[in-house]
Amino acid sequence: MGSEYERVSEAIADVMFDPSKAGRPVYALADAETIRAVLEAAEVEDQTLAGLASVATSSLQLNLPGVAPFHWQAEVARHHQRQPLETPPALPLLVVLSIAAEQMQADGDLAAHNYYSRLHRMLHVPTSEHQRVENDYRRIANLLWGSLNSWLEAWEGERGIPTAYAVGGHAFIGLPMSQAVVRQHDRAGLHELFAIEGLPPGVRIAPDDMSLAMEPYATANPSLPLSSHLASLWRVPAARQRIVDAACLELETWDGSGIEAVASARPVVATRLLAFLRTFPRKSIEFNLMLPYRSEEPDRARFQLAHGESIVPTISGPGGSTRLSGVEGVSATSLIGEQLAGEFGEDDRRPFGRRPKRVTPLRWDDLQGAFVEAERISLGEDSVVLARSDARQRVEAHLNSHARPGWQELADLPGNPEGWLVYQHVQIVSAPTGQVHLDLLPLAPRARTSLTLRGGFVLPGLLRKWSTLEPPEVVAVAAGGSSIHIRVYRGTRIDPAMVVAESVQTGELAVLPLVGRGLSDGEYVIAMSVDEASKPSSTALLRLRSSRTPQFRVEEVDIRLVYSPNSSPCWPLTAGPPKWPSHVNGARTVGLNSLVGEAVTPMPEFMPRKRGPSTAVPAKTRVGTPTASDSCLVTGKHRFLLPPVLAGQTPTRSIEGECTGCGLVRRFAGTPWAAKKKDAAAKAVVLPKIPPVTESAEPDFEVAFDAVNHVGTGSLGTFERIAAQIEGSGLFADSFLRRLEVVGHVDVARDAYHQVTEWAVNTATLVPTDDDRWVLIGSRSGALLDRLKGLLDGYAEVAATVDAELSRVEVCGTLPVSTLMEAGFTVLDASPAKDIAEALPALSDVAKSLKRVIVPTHRSAEFWDTSAASWRQAESLVKVGAYRLKDFGSTYAIRTADDIANGTIGLGNAQIVKHIANLWACDPLVGYHSRSRSVVTPLGADLPALYGRALALCSARAPREIVNHRMLQYPSVPREIADIIYDRVSR
Repeated sequence: MGSEYERVSEAIADVMFDPSKAGRPVYALADAETIRAVLEAAEVEDQTLAGLASVATSSLQLNLPGVAPFHWQAEVARHHQRQPLETPPALPLLVVLSIAAEQMQADGDLAAHNYYSRLHRMLHVPTSEHQRVENDYRRIANLLWGSLNSWLEAWEGERGIPTAYAVGGHAFIGLPMSQAVVRQHDRAGLHELFAIEGLPPGVRIAPDDMSLAMEPYATANPSLPLSSHLASLWRVPAARQRIVDAACLELETWDGSGIEAVASARPVVATRLLAFLRTFPRKSIEFNLMLPYRSEEPDRARFQLAHGESIVPTISGPGGSTRLSGVEGVSATSLIGEQLAGEFGEDDRRPFGRRPKRVTPLRWDDLQGAFVEAERISLGEDSVVLARSDARQRVEAHLNSHARPGWQELADLPGNPEGWLVYQHVQIVSAPTGQVHLDLLPLAPRARTSLTLRGGFVLPGLLRKWSTLEPPEVVAVAAGGSSIHIRVYRGTRIDPAMVVAESVQTGELAVLPLVGRGLSDGEYVIAMSVDEASKPSSTALLRLRSSRTPQFRVEEVDIRLVYSPNSSPCWPLTAGPPKWPSHVNGARTVGLNSLVGEAVTPMPEFMPRKRGPSTAVPAKTRVGTPTASDSCLVTGKHRFLLPPVLAGQTPTRSIEGECTGCGLVRRFAGTPWAAKKKDAAAKAVVLPKIPPVTESAEPDFEVAFDAVNHVGTGSLGTFERIAAQIEGSGLFADSFLRRLEVVGHVDVARDAYHQVTEWAVNTATLVPTDDDRWVLIGSRSGALLDRLKGLLDGYAEVAATVDAELSRVEVCGTLPVSTLMEAGFTVLDASPAKDIAEALPALSDVAKSLKRVIVPTHRSAEFWDTSAASWRQAESLVKVGAYRLKDFGSTYAIRTADDIANGTIGLGNAQIVKHIANLWACDPLVGYHSRSRSVVTPLGADLPALYGRALALCSARAPREIVNHRMLQYPSVPREIADIIYDRVSR
């Protein structure tokens, strides 16, 4: 095609799908201003819709006998399938198709013939060609719109989240309609509605729940904050479903913008409770708050108490929210059961608050990596339920009647708030039909139909996707239904020829596990039909990914991060950009110089250390005001405030009231007919026989490591979203990342405060560990292992296992090195352990280079007891050594005599400060165990970064935790390497 069409296509990509749209839903609908900007950038003279339509028409073959009108578009779209990162050639045509749909909906006429008549007029299609154009468009519609979706998918959401899907209704005009139903200014109104309704940024809710939330605004006059355009379309059922779907997608990707505007009009903005179920280092539950404000940097929340205030530091959370940064110092009972009110921020203080309820459901949200408080529980979703102890009998009877089997109480769990019950694995699968006790209103779902993708391993990124190794299960609920049919289609549309899994189950609930069904990487449409209906009642898009389809191809950017002696004196502790010739990258070393003299002091035999006395646990901080003894939280007696009835006001089916004490919302019948219908609907509920909710006994580190390889590189937040699905604590994420780093699978960049800023998977490298034995260090995938096995067939055996919670691939036999090198594998002829060990600086030099700051405020301090290798309470900071300062979090630091004189500390992490303190005490923490040829340290005192990597690469294994004896063991370390490391940490 001519250069003008190509220029317009590229201009649309740059203007309408630029990086500012990353992570947000994007649409191929352009207004007049956008059209002008596109055509101006493309240097087109006519910068109107007519000019754009003319460009799109130039790509069609309207007057060529025997040639399909969309012939060229179909050919280039098929070519684009092989190069999805390239700009889709169909973009100008897709924009015109979307504008035709928008014009069609402007007058509320959704008839199919109305769409084509407008399209023919825009494209100047001769009357004689109308039928050919319509038929040919139907033939290639999915191909054209699929090129847009595949392009956005290939960019992993960096240019926006795809929205061009049509899974019901008009299959072909449904695609442009999906782009035209919500305009740009409509989305601002949706964001304001989310803020008014208190919906958390980034939360995912069922379409039926969204419909219920939007209904009062869409049907009001005026329809604020919704636009009159959306309000008029709301009256058309076909358009309403698309509006709801678009609103759900907007909420998923909403970053919280608009909350501040709503907050200025409201005295208090509600916060929501967060719950984290921990398993590392022991099983516990942790509660936090999610403030609905965006915070780019650490800030403070000021809680108002009866006398004075309590100040708690905060950190930014996912989806434009903010969390408390150190809840281990906050009373969980106060967070949950007391009235919370306060202000967030220092200069621009913004109000927040929370009122406790007798029963509170919290739904799982994979963006937050936690259970998030909800006003009402949703059908089929995994939830945690909090309840006052005196509501036990009532709540458990309700769960027995309406929840999927497998729910359980978390009793005697560390972190349990006093006077409260915690239930996990709660999936409500039926709705009560009669009167519900007020305590149980939050456990009565509003929606009657739900299609949920539960569980599975969710991959981080701008697109919502699951690991192919651990896909979710489909939970479909239809209250009152006699049967449910679930179908799984490969691709992004419903095609009977592409069904890959299905299940028909009688009753109101159907569960379809997707594990073990051989699903591969790609997109799938999940559809549920109720009572043999021909049209699905609900659909969902499932994206599956693995390391076979990496988001970041390590081999294309061979080196992302390196540890270099030229970068800083702290170089063994943090990686940086690959701009230095001498460096360590994974298991590979380049140009390192030895810093070790001819004679080194042998590492002494390891001797267990006697544990010191345990430190006292500081009292928890209260952040709220206790409720009165006559409050509804205690008595269960609620006082609902109903809106006044105005003269001439038309009665509505329901009236919404809110409890003045706890904010509980109840809907009352607004007419006698509605009240009679409600009473008549009451009936006994019998749950069908369904599989119980189950929980894997052991976390799957294989899936987590595959997820790391799929992502390839990212921030600490990205890594924490992966680690949180094994164990939700930041402590575990730190431990898991350090294990990957010490073996050499990833390199990690840290700032001067020793906070992780970036990580990157390293190139796959075969490292020798013994005669005819190698271990694969760095990136891997199922495809890479298949290729490796093929190359080694007849030469060596390849075995994949999990060792010390890390994926391990071992090769035994004789390697065809030249063949492997030609195939792109890096094969080392010797272990890099000695080269790394000899290049490490003395630990005393690292100690001098740690960042110095003025001693921060803290509530308590602990001093590192070098002989007992444990922390003990410190009354002051006047000793030379290592300290752990506690406020609402922990700061690890060292103090020299100069630091004490200057009022400063040197910042480090938990590991490095312990080894420095023991160096100063002439009592290094490492010892050699000759019988097992291993290096041993106290548990929690593993050697940081490259100091540990030099030991771990001897066996290519992560250190093993021997919890009962409080020891950490680096196996199969030759005495020569152990002595060099001892030399480095004892100087």
